[in-house]
Amino acid sequence: MGTKQIQCDGVSLSYEKGKEALQGITFSMESGTNLGLIGPIGSGKTTLLRILAGILEADGRIEMAASEPAGYMPASGGLINELTVRENLDIWRRAFHTSKTEFDMLLKILGISRIIDRKTGTLSSGLKKLVLFACTVVGKSPVILLDEPFVHLDIESCMKVQKVITEYLAESTVIISSHNLEYLEGITDSLLILKTGSQIFHGTPEQLRQQYSKDAEKDLKELYLEAVKVSDYGNGRREGEM
Repeated sequence: MGTKQIQCDGVSLSYEKGKEALQGITFSMESGTNLGLIGPIGSGKTTLLRILAGILEADGRIEMAASEPAGYMPASGGLINELTVRENLDIWRRAFHTSKTEFDMLLKILGISRIIDRKTGTLSSGLKKLVLFACTVVGKSPVILLDEPFVHLDIESCMKVQKVITEYLAESTVIISSHNLEYLEGITDSLLILKTGSQIFHGTPEQLRQQYSKDAEKDLKELYLEAVKVSDYGNGRREGEM
């Protein structure tokens, strides 16, 4: 067993008029592990990430072993368009005292050295996404929170992001929210599935398979759809034994 980096117990959030955005979310993560956060649109994934990032306050207990703030990548925005790519990155590189060796390694993996002196506002949506991802991870924060990091990216760029998560961030604890489930396979140690603010599964990919299908040929997308379908029939939250 490794060191527990994140512990959430009964995390809940209600908006005005009593509408519940999250209900009793409970999970934990060890240092250096990756969790895939998945669920339908409006299930509470972004809300949970914003709570973990300290942007929103919620009921329940949240404990993080690290004293440093989490690195949070929003689904959009987060860059200063008037600055160059280098200037955007330098803000975060200097804040976290990232060495030149590590900085150059990140640029090489992502392949963004060629655009380093371009104004960020002139970039395509895909390149902006890569730069935003680089700004988020450059400091190797103990906890990294990624909201839809694969959106707007081509296949090659998605594979580069995967490589950064598994290699550059090998010692970080990473939560990845994504609808692109094919890119979560092979890089996540555990999964948390939300639906309408409730937790319907938390466990390993293998536990998801054991609970919802014995078919070894089914991929993560098919298993996820089966879990959501089962929850529609009133089975409620189902947990893997972590």
